[in-house]
Amino acid sequence: MAVVGGVPSGMNPFHYNSSSPLTLFLFQTCLILATCNLIHIPFSMIRQPKVISEVIAGVILGPTVFGQIPNYTETVFPASSIPGLNLTANLGIILFMFFLGLEVDLPFIKKHLKTALSIGITTLAVPFGCGCLLAIPLFHNYANKDPDARIIKFTVFMIFIAVSIAVTAFPVLCRILNELRLIKDRAGVVVLGAGIINDILGWILLALSVILSSSNSDPLNTVYILLCTLGWFLVYFYPIRFILKWGLVKTHELERTKPSPLATMCILFVMFISAYFTDIIGVHPIFGAFIAGLIVPRENQYVVKLTERMEDIPNIVLIPIYFAVAGLNVDLTLLNEGKDWGFVFASIAIAIASKIISGSLMGKLHGLFWRESLAVGILMSCKGIVEIVVLTVGLNAGIISRKIFGMFILMALVSTFVTTPLTIVAYPNSYRAELQKWLDKPDAETDTHSSATEFIKMQDYTNQLTTFSDLLKFRFSEIVNIVNTTEGVSPSLELINYLNLGKQPPRVEPVHHEEASKESTSSSFKTTSKFKTLAKHFSRQTDDTGLTCIEEAPSGFEYCIPLKTVHIRLLTERTTDLLRSSTMYDDDPHFVANCDSLLQIFAIFAKLSKVPFSSEVIFSTIREKAVNIRSMDFYDSDFVLLPLKGSTYELRGSSVLVDDKYKSFENFYSHLLGLNELPSGFFSQLCSLRASIGVLISNTGGRLNADKFKCKSFNLLLPSPNLSSSDFLGVYILLLIKHRSVKNRDNVNCTIFTNEKNTSFLGNLCTQLADQSWFHPSDISFVSVSTEEKTENSVEFSPFIESILSKGLSEEAIENLEETTFIVPEPFFEASATFTDDVKAVVLKGANRKFNVLITHYSTSITGT
Repeated sequence: MAVVGGVPSGMNPFHYNSSSPLTLFLFQTCLILATCNLIHIPFSMIRQPKVISEVIAGVILGPTVFGQIPNYTETVFPASSIPGLNLTANLGIILFMFFLGLEVDLPFIKKHLKTALSIGITTLAVPFGCGCLLAIPLFHNYANKDPDARIIKFTVFMIFIAVSIAVTAFPVLCRILNELRLIKDRAGVVVLGAGIINDILGWILLALSVILSSSNSDPLNTVYILLCTLGWFLVYFYPIRFILKWGLVKTHELERTKPSPLATMCILFVMFISAYFTDIIGVHPIFGAFIAGLIVPRENQYVVKLTERMEDIPNIVLIPIYFAVAGLNVDLTLLNEGKDWGFVFASIAIAIASKIISGSLMGKLHGLFWRESLAVGILMSCKGIVEIVVLTVGLNAGIISRKIFGMFILMALVSTFVTTPLTIVAYPNSYRAELQKWLDKPDAETDTHSSATEFIKMQDYTNQLTTFSDLLKFRFSEIVNIVNTTEGVSPSLELINYLNLGKQPPRVEPVHHEEASKESTSSSFKTTSKFKTLAKHFSRQTDDTGLTCIEEAPSGFEYCIPLKTVHIRLLTERTTDLLRSSTMYDDDPHFVANCDSLLQIFAIFAKLSKVPFSSEVIFSTIREKAVNIRSMDFYDSDFVLLPLKGSTYELRGSSVLVDDKYKSFENFYSHLLGLNELPSGFFSQLCSLRASIGVLISNTGGRLNADKFKCKSFNLLLPSPNLSSSDFLGVYILLLIKHRSVKNRDNVNCTIFTNEKNTSFLGNLCTQLADQSWFHPSDISFVSVSTEEKTENSVEFSPFIESILSKGLSEEAIENLEETTFIVPEPFFEASATFTDDVKAVVLKGANRKFNVLITHYSTSITGT
């Protein structure tokens, strides 16, 4: 409790009072958390884990830097106050080890057992042996030098040093794999399995070294502690695990969207009991917490839900305090001899080199290419959080001195810091993309159907859009829908429904099996005498009735466009993100969609629409979203759709902007980035994307009004008299929407607004589409718009959208603006000037007048122009 009267009564807030320790503790906590987060800002920009910032913060606040200020340590961190910080820190690390146990994916290990065991054990054994050699000179130079400390045997010291060299930080490793999008890569899958094995074995060896150090040199006592630890593990892993699962099943906890308070309390009770037992038998409470995490049921992603409920306070407050306290124990001023820094560099070199060499060789033996194998070795060298915990346990147990502690803290920081940049250099995105294409390349002898299909695609279709004649030859190879928020589901589904035409049932002819097999022995496609071009090929497939289905290859607007949905999930420091990402390892293409509720919506839509569907989940920080999108493997003819929340979402719960319109494009643009959690340079970073882009800004809140749903309107704006490829892309999308609406008998109003100087547009379009049965010029409204406004003394030009809204739309169309999507092409989309003035004007009007905007861009990198 606080002192009565406080500072006004003359109390010194920095004086530690054992009867009232809270005052100084609160100041220490605020100082530690503020320093950790400030230091993490620059480190996060170079993809470094937060543990580096937390340890460095402790080093800065400790005797190495601020401790050199006279009376600083005695005032801010007096020795009598450290036990309170340690108590809080130890509570945080017990919870952290429990979360670490939850992260261990036993089904994943079983699936990749051979690879995980061989690489995991090798990348532990080789560094462990090197650590044993390093322990010899370290023991003779630094061990047992303090006369007040207890004597440590060489065996205990050697095992601990070897474990410190050999461990791999699995939590940091998972985060790096997510940020670099290696989570489902061949190298990433290998590293995950090996990392789990390495982690488990490392903790077992650390427990062994702690047991040996606490057994007071009595071999019989050591055996007792080992047997008690093994017995406790067996008790927890069998009867307690089954009892816990039985109780959760009986109470229907596994089906809940969020664990109940009672179930959470019971699981915490199990964890604390386990930590208490391992502490009193002489091991360490963190091992008991780790065992408790292993036995929590994995069904129905229960560990994810449990972690999400429990992790915030430990991750935000308790665990940073633990690593900062570890940094406070680092005194680099003790490293005042040349041999000290020689051992620092030697430990860094041995820790990194032994992991890289062993991991690379084992990866190569398992069939990986050299760059993949090198990435495996580099990733396994990551130390991070686990190393700090290991060193702190060793320091508290008296196994190592503060000087060795400082040496190995530097080793842990350097090895963790270099992991990400070395991986990027050794295994760059360009190499990964080429490797994936090579791995996915079909076998010409076994995949003739795919080869023939690709041949038809190359002959009959083009990815060029420069003239009106290209409109009939152009097609999207795939719609890649990148969903950033849940609010983007409704508007993107609505647009995709208008863009896509599901597979039509094949035409059936009574052809017997024998005849069909003879006709299709050489190829999956057959050319008829009536049609001379490849566009009139047929695909023969035999159904269950003994008849052969002859499916005509689609042409022009009849083609069914495959759909791929990518869910970009925010990657934070939360353990929940790592656990969620761990469910995305499976090779089954439907597995990812089943594990993500948002992707399930699109999977159901694709199944009902008979559209080929694939999905992917990307975990990304806000800063890396554009980088991760750019690193995806797109084809030139893909259409990347990016739905964004618009002005209506900003207005919910606030009436500030209901009557007061957005004053400028910059004002709305900043709101747009903030609403969708996008970095400031997001669109400029997408300029180099090698695919067509569509940015859908939903300003209607995704509402589906039953009365107005039948009055959907799409308006294409062509403000330039000279059409660019992006303009033709907009025309193609509008024609695609109209074609789908005719086929599905939907009432969709389509209007094309052209510049009055473009007098030949209507004639050229009608000429090219004259032989299309679905196209009638009367079904699409064509409006010529003038942007000139004559005054008495001059001629002024108004924005194209202003002219349309003032004199180009009917009163009924004005009333139904909320059901209207304006398609506006963006011909440039350059990093220096992302949007032109016409596009900015449409986006601003859409935000104020509440209509949707689809910005389309045809990438010039496709044609190389």
